[in-house]
Amino acid sequence: MENLDQPKSLKTDTLDFIFNFVKDAPEHQLEDANMLDNKVIQILSVASIIIGLLGFGIRKIALNHVLTIISLIVVILAYIAVVCFAIIHLKAAAFRRSLHADELWQEHWDNSVLNIKHDLVSDISEAYSHNKSVLSKKNKTLFGALIALGIQVVSVGVFIASFLLG
Repeated sequence: MENLDQPKSLKTDTLDFIFNFVKDAPEHQLEDANMLDNKVIQILSVASIIIGLLGFGIRKIALNHVLTIISLIVVILAYIAVVCFAIIHLKAAAFRRSLHADELWQEHWDNSVLNIKHDLVSDISEAYSHNKSVLSKKNKTLFGALIALGIQVVSVGVFIASFLLG
């Protein structure tokens, strides 16, 4: 956090408004990230159940039809894709929360409240921008996992239909 030696005509009421508006933003972003993580875990769970049930039932199915074999391969590849997207999604990402309880006294004991608030707003803004990119990546991997799950479900349907019709 940088110190303001000469603030450019900072308006106290404007700074107070901005500070109150953004102070909890990184915490809300963290909640959003946790919700996205929960969704990808749910997708992975569904994909695992599908592959497990298919694996349980495949013992009784003769794999002598080409469409049955191809759909089974697609089911397995789609499951692998879901797992890969989930791993990428859930890997540890540097998430900024902008907590300053340990620094405020040590670094700002001699600053004015106006300067401290300005520094905090600046740091929270940087944290928000950083977290926004982390959330964007999580959205993309969640979407990839969802598409792979959709492919898996359709492939299971083709597998069952080819078995029943073949």
